[in-house]
Amino acid sequence: MGHISSKQRPKPRPPAKARLSAVTRTAVFLMIGGLLAVPYAAVALWIAQLWQVAAANPLALPSGFLIAAGLLLVPSTLRVMRALERTAANELLGIALEEAEGTTRLADIARGAVWFITHLLSGALAVAVLVFVLPTLAAIAFAVLDGGGAAGLAPFTSQLLPGVDTGTAAWLLTAAGLGAMALLAAIASQLRVWAVLLLGPSEQGKLAIAERHARELARRNELARELHDSIGHALTVTTLQAAAARSLLASDPEKAAASMAAVEDAGRAALEELDYVLGILRAPAGAAENLAERLRGLVARHGSPGPAGLTLAGDTAVVPETVAAEAFRMVQEGLSNAAKHAPGAVCAVEVDIRGAAAAGVLSLRLRNGLPTDVRSAAPQAPRAGTGGRGLGGLAERAMLLGGTFSAGESDGAWCLGAELPWGGGE
Repeated sequence: MGHISSKQRPKPRPPAKARLSAVTRTAVFLMIGGLLAVPYAAVALWIAQLWQVAAANPLALPSGFLIAAGLLLVPSTLRVMRALERTAANELLGIALEEAEGTTRLADIARGAVWFITHLLSGALAVAVLVFVLPTLAAIAFAVLDGGGAAGLAPFTSQLLPGVDTGTAAWLLTAAGLGAMALLAAIASQLRVWAVLLLGPSEQGKLAIAERHARELARRNELARELHDSIGHALTVTTLQAAAARSLLASDPEKAAASMAAVEDAGRAALEELDYVLGILRAPAGAAENLAERLRGLVARHGSPGPAGLTLAGDTAVVPETVAAEAFRMVQEGLSNAAKHAPGAVCAVEVDIRGAAAAGVLSLRLRNGLPTDVRSAAPQAPRAGTGGRGLGGLAERAMLLGGTFSAGESDGAWCLGAELPWGGGE
């Protein structure tokens, strides 16, 4: 028996239920295009009426074409229409199209306009097949099967093709109907391919998407390193101290109690590290758009160890993702330090955003009261192997963004401040 290699083995066909679902969703997509085409059909009828009065009013027909062109081109070139068409294609045609970040180029607008017109025309064809072609073919088939022949079709064909022989008209209508159905089936089979070509990202957009995925992968790897270093270290300390406490429990209860206190401290530090990393994980890509909401949530959660307030000025939507993420980390670190070193102290967070999406600066100020023992409020140096966690790590990140960072005592309070620019803003 011959051996069939993996390259020669035919691909398994999808189950019948999946194929039926795909056909149904494609039909819904075409019906949406048909509904969108209804207003344009009304405009076409209006232009046909203008044609009849074109001799009396020479400007009527050009004006009608100009209005029709505007009604067609303006919606098709809107970015929101391209986004809606992409969403419909993803949900109903079973594809996954991404949109690159940044401004939309003229070529992308043109491709989106071509797709919009394609959707309208294919939807209009689907509606025509459903409303006109299928009833026409059914009427012809019923007349033939009923035995009436050409005589039974005469009243019907005379209205559709006046002046044409009944038998010839029946054959022409049948051929045209079958041709329209075949054309619709061919268009439906190619919609996914055309959607990728016309709605998918350009080569430059694909590069931007690949870079974004690379940044997200690097971000996940960084979080994995932080979890490995900080939580792994805390678990190791906890295990060793618990083992020491068990061995000393009978012979030296005081040392055993000290070991258990070390276990408690290590567990508390591990919880802080875990809360820090989970806070970053809760910040999805494009987090600048909901920076205000996340800051309010962070400040609200801090209310249990001590009251905190947030003052926010400016539009957070213009802040780039990297700057928004670092600002969130700085507030999180400042509140965490306040809860640890000055529990119960009042914290005030002020965020001021100046500029636009092209260039601007985010100013951050966090102020909290000092504890009774002021020396305990001194910032701790970042521990080795924690991935730059702590005030020192925040200062390094601010410097990488071209900004500044400061932390220290001022006017009887502990103050944390940062200036984070983007796009050359000052």
